[in-house]
Amino acid sequence: MRVHIERHPHAVVVQPEGRFYGGRETKELETKIGALVSEGHACLIVDLARTQHLNSVAIGVLVGAHIRAERRGTEVRVCNADQGIHHTLIVLKLVNEMHVFDTLQQAIAAPRRRTPPLGHPATAAHPLAQHAGERAL
Repeated sequence: MRVHIERHPHAVVVQPEGRFYGGRETKELETKIGALVSEGHACLIVDLARTQHLNSVAIGVLVGAHIRAERRGTEVRVCNADQGIHHTLIVLKLVNEMHVFDTLQQAIAAPRRRTPPLGHPATAAHPLAQHAGERAL
């Protein structure tokens, strides 16, 4: 399992490779995504083209990254999810909260959506913040 990073002019792309079952590989993904969110990039894209499986812990890493990124004004996009991962995102209703694209090219080219950071009155009832056990302001 590896996590590759590609830097583009307007986005940073994280490419997890392999199966993420909640062990060291998932911790590596969490650490790398967390560091990139802390760097303050405008857009962070998680390209799942080489990812065969994400268990609930790994999905939680994506949700946590999305919440932390929104607080900093960073947009998290997900692309190239295989049918199983995409189905999981649908069942968990994460496709309604995260920006999900079919391809990396679409994720890079899409205009940035300006969403207020968490804590702003417009996001007071943010469902992911509540789901992650965080208090909505």
